[in-house]
Amino acid sequence: GRLAVLEYQVFYRRRYAEDAFASCQGVRLPATGGYAIATMCGRYGAQLCTAQRWLDFQGDKNNGLAPLQIDFRLLPDGAEPG
Repeated sequence: GRLAVLEYQVFYRRRYAEDAFASCQGVRLPATGGYAIATMCGRYGAQLCTAQRWLDFQGDKNNGLAPLQIDFRLLPDGAEPG
C-alpha cells in the first residue's frame, strides 16, 4: 500500500484571513457583472459570505474544485496552534 495525504489542517491568523477575503470581496466577474466571491463561497453567496465560510468552501473536497479536504482554522492574532 501507498501512503497519501487525504486531508490536512491549515492555521491562519484571523486578520490574515479577513484581509485576504476583503481583497476578493469587491471583485466582479465581467461576464455576469456579479461578484466573484458568490461563486467562491458556495451556498452562502456574496451576501452571507465571511472569511471562514469562504475558506471552508475552498477546502471542501465536495465542491468539485478542492483536490482534498482542507480544514482552515482561524486563530486570534497572537495565538499559536495548540
